[in-house]
Amino acid sequence: MTHLQRVREEFEQSTYWKWFGMEVDTLEKEHVVLTLPYRETFDNVRDSVHGGVYMSLLDTAMGMHCRTLGYDEVMTIDLSTNFLRPVVRGTLRATARTIHRTRSTVLVEGTLYNDEKELVAFSTATFRVYSHEKND
Repeated sequence: MTHLQRVREEFEQSTYWKWFGMEVDTLEKEHVVLTLPYRETFDNVRDSVHGGVYMSLLDTAMGMHCRTLGYDEVMTIDLSTNFLRPVVRGTLRATARTIHRTRSTVLVEGTLYNDEKELVAFSTATFRVYSHEKND
């Protein structure tokens, strides 16, 4: 089993992943796209998707992105999100890219889009990263 296969399996088997309903669109080294189909239970009191849903999807995409870099363990140590527009229905798409890496941390940028490919949120996060052994 390759490192990317292990990453996918670990995420997709997590209880949170299954409950939340995320799906992998793309999983390659340094390239992750996650999708989240709309559910009414995501709505806030203004009948749009709650910002916490945005942040959770972004955090997961950015963490998975760090794992594609070859790390076995990642932990969010800081996360900042800018909310740009509401989402009322449709599928959310999250992407991530590395901004900067050190031996123990990765600074990542996450972007979240709606079905119309409009940017709806933007995040930066710092992850603590660790590898047990050399990965393939």
